[in-house]
Amino acid sequence: MLIHVQLPFGKIINQTKEGHSITSDSTFLFETITEQILEKEVTALELGSGNGIISIMLSHYHPHWKIMGIEIQEHLVVLSRNNAILSEASPVFIESDLRKLTTQQKYDLIISNPPYFPITEGKISPIEERAISRHEVTCSMMDILECVKRNLAKNGKAFILYPQNRETDLVKFAKKVDLKVMKKFVLVSEKNKKKIIVELVHA
Repeated sequence: MLIHVQLPFGKIINQTKEGHSITSDSTFLFETITEQILEKEVTALELGSGNGIISIMLSHYHPHWKIMGIEIQEHLVVLSRNNAILSEASPVFIESDLRKLTTQQKYDLIISNPPYFPITEGKISPIEERAISRHEVTCSMMDILECVKRNLAKNGKAFILYPQNRETDLVKFAKKVDLKVMKKFVLVSEKNKKKIIVELVHA
């Protein structure tokens, strides 16, 4: 079952009822990137693009950006492609496992709102889509950072969103793959839990 979501620019996209709902996290990531990346022409890669909301929003407000979203779940790739058509946006969505992704083209910008929780923390949902979106079932924090390292252009920037209680791990693991935290942005979520976005560059 699909649920309609109204976008700020008047278009509608769909999300699945069973999956991870669109939250203030998406807005936080979109607004942070828009404020920090001022270049007119950018090549961007989204890791774990889900229903496509972030790439679609960026594409609408930055029509000269070339954006590709990758997603491991086939049905969400189909959904995000349909959402791009519904919203008249131009990102490209493909099915891919970020643990294996090495692109010929390096990207100016890499973004991700990945699964937050280690598989050892909390109860994993019996609904596969929800489990993959919340827990590190198909990729870990280290997998995300290694993918960023492989595919980020020399002078590129990555913006990754996590709960603030994982900041220590994030900084430690980034250092292990020769990435450096340049900036940090903090959001107090609707459930009063702090989220952070870190801006990463090559060390």
